Amino acid sequence: MKHLRQLLLCLLLVCSMVSSAFAAEVPDSLRFENLNGQQRAVKTYTLPVGADPETLKEEPFDYEGYRYTWAFTTKEEHPYQDSKDMVQTVTVETSKKDLSVILAELAPTIPYDDGEYTGELALDHTTITTEAAGYTTGYSTVTETKVIGPLDRNDMSYIPATTVKNGKTLSLANVEWQILGTDLVGDTLVPSSYQAVATYSGKSSYSTATGYVTTAEYKGTVTSSGVRSITYTVVYTGALIEPEPIEVTEPSGFPALLTGGAVLPILGGILLLALAGLGILLFLRRKNVYVYVPGDKPRDYRLIAKFRVEADDPAIDLSGVEPYPADTVAVEVKRQLAKKLAGKEFTVRHQGGDHVYTVLQDHAADWHEFDLSAEEAPV
Repeated sequence: MKHLRQLLLCLLLVCSMVSSAFAAEVPDSLRFENLNGQQRAVKTYTLPVGADPETLKEEPFDYEGYRYTWAFTTKEEHPYQDSKDMVQTVTVETSKKDLSVILAELAPTIPYDDGEYTGELALDHTTITTEAAGYTTGYSTVTETKVIGPLDRNDMSYIPATTVKNGKTLSLANVEWQILGTDLVGDTLVPSSYQAVATYSGKSSYSTATGYVTTAEYKGTVTSSGVRSITYTVVYTGALIEPEPIEVTEPSGFPALLTGGAVLPILGGILLLALAGLGILLFLRRKNVYVYVPGDKPRDYRLIAKFRVEADDPAIDLSGVEPYPADTVAVEVKRQLAKKLAGKEFTVRHQGGDHVYTVLQDHAADWHEFDLSAEEAPV
C-alpha cells in the first residue's frame, strides 16, 4: 500500500512538470519580478484620455507556480504642448475708400480658437487691400457758357447751335443779348453793337462704386496643450501555489501478488525509476518558446505553436506552422531560457526571411512582438 502511494505521488509530480499554455490579456509590456522577497507581475498599458482603467484589472491567474492577484494600479499622464504660426484673413465692407473708415472696421487683434489651438492674432497693416464691391451708372448735367461779340446786330445766325466740352457735345440752351454800344440817330439813341451770352448744356453718364471690400491678414502664434495619453501600470502580487495532497485508497480485490511479498517492492522500484527518468526527460525536453497571435478581443492572444530551443541555437522556424500567421506575431521565451539568452540575439525564421531581435529579460519570461506581413518578400 505504501509503495502504491509513492508511485501515484511520483506520477503527480511528473504531470506537474508538463507545461500548460498560458493565455491571458497581453499588455504593452509584461515583466515578472521578485521585489524584496515578493513575487510580482507588472503589466503596462497605454490608453487614450477618457478610457476606464478599471477594465484593465484581471481575475487571479496562475503562472509558473504562482497565483497572481491584483494589488494596485498607478498612472502616468503624457502631456504635450505644441505651437504653430497661424494666418487668418478677414473681410470688411465700407462705403468709402478711406483708410480711417476702413481701420475703424478692423480690430487691432482677434482671438483664435479652432477647438485644439488657441491664441491671439494681430492685424498686419501691410496686407490691407481694398477693391470696389461693384459699380453703378450715374448721370449729371454738363454746362458751358460762351460770350460771343461784339456783333453788329442781335442775330441768332451768329450763335452756334452746339459746342464741345471735354469731348462731350453740348446743345444750345439759352442766349442772352447784351448791348455794348449805341448811336444817335436823329434825336434817338439806338443800339449799334451787341454781344451774346450763350449757354450750352448736355447729359453725361459716369460709373461709380457701390461700396468697397477690404481684406486684411491677422498673424500670430497659437498653442495647443493637454494630455495625449496615459500609461497605466497594473501590479499583481504572486503567492506560491502549494500542491494539494491526494489520498489514494486501495481498491477491493487487489491481487495478493502486488500487496505483499518481495515482488511489489522490486516492481515498484523499477516503475518508480522509469517514471522518474521519464519525468526528467520530459522536464529537459519541455517546450520553452511559445508563439501567439492576436485573438478576437483587444489584448487577447491565442497560442498557435510551441518550440524546444537550446541556448546554443536560439532560433525557431514558423514556416511550417498551421495555420500560418497573417500579421502580428508574439514570441514568448520562457524564464529559464531567457536567463541564458539575455542580451543575445534570437532568430524567428518565416516564409519571408529571418526576424532577429535581442532577448531583454533575464529574470522573467521575455515577450517580443513584430509584424510578420511587413517582412514578407514581395510576390
